[in-house]
Amino acid sequence: MRETDPMRLHPRVRRVLVGMASLAAVGAACGLLAACGGGAHASRGAASARKNHAAASAHPLTHARAVAFARAVVLTAADVPGFGADSDGRGETASDRQLEARLRRCAGGAGPGPGLLAQESRSYRLRRSILDLGVSSEVGVARTPALAAAELAALRSPRVRACFSHYLQLLLKAGHQGGALQGPVRILAGTPPAPGATGSFGWRITATFRVDRVPLSLYVDILGFVLGPARVTLVSSGALRPFPAVIQQRLYTLLLARASARAL
Repeated sequence: MRETDPMRLHPRVRRVLVGMASLAAVGAACGLLAACGGGAHASRGAASARKNHAAASAHPLTHARAVAFARAVVLTAADVPGFGADSDGRGETASDRQLEARLRRCAGGAGPGPGLLAQESRSYRLRRSILDLGVSSEVGVARTPALAAAELAALRSPRVRACFSHYLQLLLKAGHQGGALQGPVRILAGTPPAPGATGSFGWRITATFRVDRVPLSLYVDILGFVLGPARVTLVSSGALRPFPAVIQQRLYTLLLARASARAL
């Protein structure tokens, strides 16, 4: 590869995008509810969660149960054949942390609400020629289904998406490593199917760079659902093209099936 190959830009930028996506996914929304208007939406989700998981709630929700649930649900190497464990760390800087704190304030909260657990799988990566894909999963367990439903409402909030888009753009500009960020970071929202769950959420984050006059688009998809007090999230990324939809759907369905079989 040439020294100016745009793919040299990818690891740092992907870490920033995935790291900020994970910040949303692992429960930042709990601290953002004051500005997100979770209100009636959260109440409906909480009522559904209480109805669907009444039997499970008869047993105390302990940290040990949350840990066992998370370990049984998150992705493993066997789930992503052909991918290897990604040894790249986030490489978070003091500037990154300052911008993350500003993002929380922008969205209306000082930080995540207390939960029983937030656990990530390992990150897995596939690199072949110009193909560069990454995937990981997270499980967060709130203390009650109502708190998890409120977290879901916050993640669906346009204000939260706008704040994330703005501060992702600032982070990426600070860490571009010679590439020029072209235009705003875009976040498109949706609600992927999640039968039996309290509700679901989906984000596609897109950032476009130009390196040595070569355009490079980076994509991060966040697909997740809430089931009782648990929030399960799949985070996938791709350079030049999005993470393959067929693999993404298989992994998302796998996480839903595992969580449903072990509902807290």
